[in-house]
Amino acid sequence: MLIRKLGLYAKYWLAKIRYRHAVTFNGYTVCFAFPDSKIDFKLGDIKTVINSDFVSNMVGLYQRTIIVARYGGKVSIGSGCGISGSTIYAMKEITIGDNVLIGGNCKIIDNDFHPLPASLRVDQKTEDIKKRAIMIGDGCFIGANSIILKGTTLGKNCVVGAGSVVSGSFPDNVIIAGNPAKIIKNNNP
Repeated sequence: MLIRKLGLYAKYWLAKIRYRHAVTFNGYTVCFAFPDSKIDFKLGDIKTVINSDFVSNMVGLYQRTIIVARYGGKVSIGSGCGISGSTIYAMKEITIGDNVLIGGNCKIIDNDFHPLPASLRVDQKTEDIKKRAIMIGDGCFIGANSIILKGTTLGKNCVVGAGSVVSGSFPDNVIIAGNPAKIIKNNNP
């Protein structure tokens, strides 16, 4: 247990050093790309801020921020983003545009983690896990405790209401909410 904890802590410091020009980490963030997988932070005028410290966002974070790319997955995060106590887990591809705000305790997951049919779960193989890319456009706001599921595309400047479960494609400048999330209003500037 101690060796694993020390290993994760070492990976945290390596990520903090590697991404220091593009990201400000507040608190201990798990940021890990397995072999053949990739996590990229876009370098821009404004740094991305990742909050993992429980006092860094007073919405009441349940966890630290976790960003994982596995089984060839790719995570790409634009500049000027804000992420608080959320999980971003890619086995295919998750692309987050510039100036996106992700509220506390959100989950952005492009896969099912395991095959759905019981017969395939016995001898689980990576290729049996369903995966579809997620695309979040520039300027989106994801409300606290929302879940963004595989295959979702959010256009630019979308607002996702707190606690929503999002699946599907949504155009630019809309407000969506609910379970399942649907368009409730236009968000024209």
